[in-house]
Amino acid sequence: MQIPPGTAPLRVEGLDEPVGTIGPGVAACLDGLARTTGDGWLLPSPGHDLQSALDASVERLIAAGLCDAPRGEAIDVRATRDGTALAQVDRAAAAPLGLLVRKVCLVARIAGDRPGVWLARRGPNQRTAPGLLDTTVAGGVKAGASDADTLAEEAFEEASLTRDVLAAARFAARLDRVAPMAEGLEREDLLVWDLDLPADVMPRPRDEEIAGFLVMPLPDLADALVAPRAFKPGAAIVLRNALARWGV
Repeated sequence: MQIPPGTAPLRVEGLDEPVGTIGPGVAACLDGLARTTGDGWLLPSPGHDLQSALDASVERLIAAGLCDAPRGEAIDVRATRDGTALAQVDRAAAAPLGLLVRKVCLVARIAGDRPGVWLARRGPNQRTAPGLLDTTVAGGVKAGASDADTLAEEAFEEASLTRDVLAAARFAARLDRVAPMAEGLEREDLLVWDLDLPADVMPRPRDEEIAGFLVMPLPDLADALVAPRAFKPGAAIVLRNALARWGV
């Protein structure tokens, strides 16, 4: 991974590749939990000591106002996107520690005279990107969960799409997103599936995460993505990639 200017790599004992990257404020919270190296910080080797150090780090970050309150949703900590899970940490600490977050995305399109994509409108009370447009389905992969099970769960919870419907989904792309945030560095590993939906199958929200769905014709979507302020940033990357793959 590339280390942004003004930050330092965060490594785990015994591994060369960093698991994250941290700024000076976050580094101060790791005093006594990680040790300094020539160019960054080193956490204990995988096991109880690493998990304890990460748990204590999150508590300190929250106390220092450098991390949001816990979301109650743990993610796996990995040095590389396909690497072994080394520990778990609450998702709220991912950006402050510069950790990689794996996400699944479903892009459902409809055929016909005016082919288009089903877009989700995020709920107004969402912690991130409230009210913005998103892919048909999107969600983070929780610690210990598989990508396929996460996609199935998110598709049903967010869009009422069953596993039978998802059976026609095709894995289409794997994309990276890195973006500086006020609280740190957001790093996303985006796993993308395409799904052609028949006209009589319509996504329907089942919880407050999604306010509703709309179909945007492909030419209109291409125009909207030129200045994608109405879209969640990760969704804009996924949708641009989809249009390019489809030759739009």
